[in-house]
Amino acid sequence: MNKIINAIRTSVLLQTILVWIIVYLIGFLQNLWISVEWAFKVGSLNFTCLLIVYYITYEALIPKLLIKGWKVFYFVFSFIVIALFANVCARFEIYMFENLKIEIDHEFKYVFSVSRYATAFILSYSISNIIFFTRKTTEDAKQKEELLSEKKTLEARVLKSQINSHFIFNALNNIYSMTYFKDQYTSGYVLKMAQMMRYVMEDCETELTPLSKDIEYIGNFIDFQKLRFENDKDITFEYKNEEDVSLLIPPMIFQPLVENCFKHTPLDVDKNSFIHIFMEIKEKHIYFIAENSQPLIKNKSASSRHGIGIENVKRRLELYYENKHTLDISDNEKSFKVELSINL
Repeated sequence: MNKIINAIRTSVLLQTILVWIIVYLIGFLQNLWISVEWAFKVGSLNFTCLLIVYYITYEALIPKLLIKGWKVFYFVFSFIVIALFANVCARFEIYMFENLKIEIDHEFKYVFSVSRYATAFILSYSISNIIFFTRKTTEDAKQKEELLSEKKTLEARVLKSQINSHFIFNALNNIYSMTYFKDQYTSGYVLKMAQMMRYVMEDCETELTPLSKDIEYIGNFIDFQKLRFENDKDITFEYKNEEDVSLLIPPMIFQPLVENCFKHTPLDVDKNSFIHIFMEIKEKHIYFIAENSQPLIKNKSASSRHGIGIENVKRRLELYYENKHTLDISDNEKSFKVELSINL
């Protein structure tokens, strides 16, 4: 018995068959007060018509007409199907009354029977619609979740290739120079490089990574950028965290915005140029601001500042934080500023 119950619980087909058996028995018992023959013939016809209305609606009318946008045809054919089978069942019921030689008011009985059967078939029609769209919503949600998961996994793998090869070569050259001149900070920068490579090669494989590791990567990246210059530049990175718990975020979600600052700021030719990066975790929100000075002479169009990097950030924010983030970009003559807020 337990095996049968478990089989029914796990099989949609068995559940469907069981429901239709119950529906047939209800119709059969409802007509049994007249006679067994009546109950069998009328109940069987009513059940068959009920079944046909349900599956015509489920397999044909909804997917072939309603889903494709032919709403007028859908409602017209729905009315025809319900009216047709209600009429068939009502006339057969009157025929059975005549065979049993039961005197009835034919006109009244016909109208009453049509109304009764139409109500039953409308109920079957409505249930068919409810079940179809419930299943469709569930399947669409499941499919969307699978596609989303697949997309996130793919993007996490693609992140490996996003580390700038030019940056790696410069970093290695700087470490080589420090080694050659026996700089006391060489070992520290070797460690920073190892941390960055480990983050890209391992941590970016996961869908989410600790925010602390992302912050560490950004800090190391900025430190290597500072090595390019002999004199100190106005480059700042400030991080505040008022939350006690560690947070998980998509890997390298902020990095393109940081790289964008160094790409477009004339640090080597303009002594007044600057890069200011600020991040704060407060009240379950991440506030990120990246601001840099503009070149003295703009050679590129404003649209170039909104390149692949920022577009990728926008796309990933929509993927992970839909309706839970704001991204504001301010581009004026003196500075370029990106303000990002994420509601966790």
